[in-house]
Amino acid sequence: MRKKALLLVSLFFVSVLVPLAGTASAQEVEDVIILNSAVNPANNHTYYLLSESSWTVAAQVARGLDGFLVTIDDAEENQWVFDTFATWDNQSRHLWTGLADVDQDGTYKWHNGAPFYYRNWGTDQPSETEYEGYVHIAGTNMGNIMPSTWNDLETDPQYFPVYGVVEVGPGADYSLRFADDGDRIEIPHDDHLNITESLVLSSWVYPFSNDGIQFITMKGDYGWGMYLNDGELAYASEYSLSQHPTSNQTIPVETWSHVEIEVIENIGGHFRINGAPAGSISAEDATIPAGDFGSNDCFTAGDDCDELFIASMGAGCECNYFHGMMDNLSIGTNLSFLGDEVTWVSNWTFAEGEGMETSDLDGQSVGEIFGADWVMPDGTIVAQAIEIENGEQIEGISGQAGDNLLFFAELEPMTKELYFNLYPTEFKDEEIVIDVYFGHNRVPSSWDHDGSIEAMWGYAWEQFSWPDEGTWWVLIVPETDINGFEMVAEWTIADPPPSEDEMTQLINGIPVTGQTIDAGRQSDFEDRVLYYYVDVQQNLSSLTVSTYGGTGNIDVGLSWGTVPDPFDFWFFEEPITSETNNPNQGKIVYDSGQGNEHDATLYDVEPGRYYVTAYTYGRAFDYTIVATMAFAPDNTDPEDAIELEPGVAYGPLTGYDGLDQYFKIDVPTGTERIEVDLDEGYGEATMYMRLEQFPTAGEFDVQSSSPGAGDKIGFNDPTPGTWYILLSTEDVFANIMITASFEERYIWTYDGTPIELFNGEEITGLEAPANENLLFFVELENPGVYLEINTYGGSGSLELIGEGVVLMFNFDDFFPEEEGDGKPNGRQGSPDLGGFDSEMIQMNSEGEGTEHTLFIEMPANGRFDITLYAEEAISDVSILAIWEDSQLPPVDEPDEPPVGEAISVDCEQEARDAFEQADTDEDGAVNEREFRMMSGEEDVMFSTLDLNGDGEIEYREALQYMCSCSMEMNLLSSQLSPRSDGLTVKTFPDIEFKNKFDVKAIDTNKDNLIDQEEIEIEAIVCTTTFDAFDGDGDGVVDEDDAFPNDPSESQDTDGDGVGDNADLAPSVSNDLIYGSIGLIGAIVTFILVLAAFGSSRGSNDLDEDWDNMKQQDIASKMLGLEVEAPMNAPQPSQNEDLYGSASEQQQASDVMFAPPSQTTNVVASMDAFSDLLEPARSATTAPSAQLMGMLDATGAEVLEYPAGSGTMWTRASPTDEWNQR
Repeated sequence: MRKKALLLVSLFFVSVLVPLAGTASAQEVEDVIILNSAVNPANNHTYYLLSESSWTVAAQVARGLDGFLVTIDDAEENQWVFDTFATWDNQSRHLWTGLADVDQDGTYKWHNGAPFYYRNWGTDQPSETEYEGYVHIAGTNMGNIMPSTWNDLETDPQYFPVYGVVEVGPGADYSLRFADDGDRIEIPHDDHLNITESLVLSSWVYPFSNDGIQFITMKGDYGWGMYLNDGELAYASEYSLSQHPTSNQTIPVETWSHVEIEVIENIGGHFRINGAPAGSISAEDATIPAGDFGSNDCFTAGDDCDELFIASMGAGCECNYFHGMMDNLSIGTNLSFLGDEVTWVSNWTFAEGEGMETSDLDGQSVGEIFGADWVMPDGTIVAQAIEIENGEQIEGISGQAGDNLLFFAELEPMTKELYFNLYPTEFKDEEIVIDVYFGHNRVPSSWDHDGSIEAMWGYAWEQFSWPDEGTWWVLIVPETDINGFEMVAEWTIADPPPSEDEMTQLINGIPVTGQTIDAGRQSDFEDRVLYYYVDVQQNLSSLTVSTYGGTGNIDVGLSWGTVPDPFDFWFFEEPITSETNNPNQGKIVYDSGQGNEHDATLYDVEPGRYYVTAYTYGRAFDYTIVATMAFAPDNTDPEDAIELEPGVAYGPLTGYDGLDQYFKIDVPTGTERIEVDLDEGYGEATMYMRLEQFPTAGEFDVQSSSPGAGDKIGFNDPTPGTWYILLSTEDVFANIMITASFEERYIWTYDGTPIELFNGEEITGLEAPANENLLFFVELENPGVYLEINTYGGSGSLELIGEGVVLMFNFDDFFPEEEGDGKPNGRQGSPDLGGFDSEMIQMNSEGEGTEHTLFIEMPANGRFDITLYAEEAISDVSILAIWEDSQLPPVDEPDEPPVGEAISVDCEQEARDAFEQADTDEDGAVNEREFRMMSGEEDVMFSTLDLNGDGEIEYREALQYMCSCSMEMNLLSSQLSPRSDGLTVKTFPDIEFKNKFDVKAIDTNKDNLIDQEEIEIEAIVCTTTFDAFDGDGDGVVDEDDAFPNDPSESQDTDGDGVGDNADLAPSVSNDLIYGSIGLIGAIVTFILVLAAFGSSRGSNDLDEDWDNMKQQDIASKMLGLEVEAPMNAPQPSQNEDLYGSASEQQQASDVMFAPPSQTTNVVASMDAFSDLLEPARSATTAPSAQLMGMLDATGAEVLEYPAGSGTMWTRASPTDEWNQR
């Protein structure tokens, strides 16, 4: 301090001794003197004028004077500095300011660190050359640079002297703004925060509200802390917030206050607000908890549980956030009742002004900032601004989430339109959200702005009509990191209006007749227009210019500032719509269309001159034009409410956003019902009513909220007295009549029959007890752009449920299939909707109380059912349906199956078709490449179908997927019309499914119908019983099943081809059994033959009978088994193996699963031996090896086959094949 004082004194004496008019160059600090000083009455700061020097030297001297080179905050300060110093002592001087781009070329900052907002550049400045970056105020003309404007120079110009101006005062003071839940600072624990015996907490706070609990700071887990409790200052002395001591005063909101708490452990403490005592803390409450409570929330959150928190409660809470601005938070100790000086151990001044970290004053600790914004004490955001030039792109815009990127544009007078565009240089397949805020002559923020847009996917576009002249600021706040964005703004200046002798004046209410424009289609634009003007002397509710009469086609435009130029906007031969094509909505309006009857209206009109253009694209003859002024009403204050006479209409009325109009009516005793009705007119209006008090949009007894201007309020048994009516709008309305009337009591009756709603026709007075449904419906002749159902008025609580068919765009129709592609239409597929699919939907309304809206986009033609469910009893509720027809043709009902024809769910055919389509190389398997080509990335996963994980999908794996129970339900659902009631419980079992379904369980609502919703539920909860790898359904997969086509057999233990269930001896081969039986039979036969020769019986018939009986008996004993599989079943072809039906799945398994050497053993049935018993026929094939013959004398086995044919067969062993003799 002593050195600083000596420097100041030295500088003062030097300034006295040296002649004031000296012009010698002074390039060193010690050579600089003070020429003059002054105090600015606007901010009470002291300013010094220094002798000439470089900018760098002047800046050093300024710091020696405990100040900075001057910071110019606004035009008033710039003019004061110029007037005070630029011509002091009758000498013109150029003056150094504190503005320079020292740190980064082109990025200007003030010497004191304040953000650079106000600017007053001279023409074509700043030049921003490599060496010029230090800004001065021009004291004289410098070519086209006028006095008092700014120019950038090098730091030490040699061609003329520049004099420094010092502003004594603190540097830039930054604060942090905590606006949202989650905004906070977390600071890791440091030993200097281990505070005992005494504690002092102080801070500057600017709360936005006094609601609830808002923590300023807290240590660790329920440690010491300071917070606001409904506006009272509170000290966190223990775990329970309800036991904490509080101040006896509240903190004012939306203003800076200094709060302080002093605590001496076990002795007591005090609260102070703005230095004044605000309550005491008892010895019992004078505790200093360390913040190591050990709560579950703390450990669950994963925090260290010993951090210092600013603007939120302690570790693990994630609650009780501070909402407001904060600065200079200090924590101290070593306080005693003797008044010892406080030792400050942690001071947080938030001096950085940027970044996501902040340090305490001593640099001992660093805190991480979550969500909070850097602001100046007045709430202005801290950001360096970049100027936007008209039509020039700003490239390379990058930032992190939460950054404030500031830009500005200087708009001239008569700027008629401004276009703003922000976009990424390359598209990224991720959602990028950017908030953009606009401000006129002030820096905007998320909480204070003149307009905002949200850039989805990084794209933002906005348009302004007749923006005010001055500085327009643009703040870009990315919610996600951005990189490489570009921005461009373009604006156009309106041409001046024509001279008065080229226009015709319009006077209120006086028509100008006989107006004609006789121009052909090839005429120039200037030959197609006539100009008029209207002088407005006082504020108007509306100004309307109307044309009528005559012949031809005239259009009209009305504008402030200059004549409307319709040909500057239309890019087609004739305008298509009346108002929406013009970008200058607000201060300019057009009305166009066929004929000459048009009205162009501006609302909330201020005094000034307004211009009219009548124009045509053809000819217009003998039309009349007139201007009509609607003066501001006299009932804009509640005390001036206009009294309505019962049953007498009052009006016409005009309104716009911000204009309130008041009325009243006296209701006598005994009135059964009152109705207040808005009729005729157009626009959007809302009414509020209140008994004996003035209503507002927030305080009322009854409200109307019907869309449009035709609102109505009606209710039974109104309380006698004066009812006040507020008529308001957030848009505009015109030509409305208001009528208040007394009517007979209205009683709503409902018999349960659905009520049809017609477009734009309101039904009022709805009543229903709690938990009752009122049924409505609409019938659309054509598909709609939208369908909107609104309820409003009255009392109670309700919900709307809508059910019907909507259209959805089908992108598959961009790639139409060729004819004959096999895809079905009608019930088997989607109807031809010209690129749209239809879907049955059910949706619920949004809203509160009785004000609910059900909005359906693109409803299909046909019936849409609406159910009004009364959650609480409702009374005097209104319902209104509005829809707009689209240009789409009506949707035909999908084809229904012929009467008597059952629905078929053929998952097997679906699997076969899909497999054939996917198997492009026809190798009998689908690899992953083939699968991706068919299914795409977003369909079912390859691994889902590749059940054995071998990298290929075999047919049965595809069949298993397509025939799962969920897929069968989906196939069934796809064949039902969206408008169908469903299948009956009786017809459902007639459908052939691969899986087993419990129809009673599917019918969850027990209405004996299986509808779409129940089918969808079953698809989720069902269990697949079908197994594509078990062809006969016996529970054994074909790979392990010896008889895959025989559900009664699965094992052949002895390998003799006979299943264990039918085998006489499952563990012994039948060949051995048959061989033994054959040998014994041969012996017995031989004995019987010998006996026959010696027998006296000689009857041939008897012998023949014996032979037949013997043969049948032997066969029946040996092969008396019930076997179904035919002998020598033919083998399938390869294509049948791959794509065979379910009844042919064994053949398919032969190809896909069976080893190449595997053969199929088929057990013979008795049918194989029938040929032995039939009349003789020629042998075409060898007998089965299982047939047994007789042994001849050589020991060879002999067989006559077929029986009685005379054809003999022989073999040497029972295991050999038969050979014809």
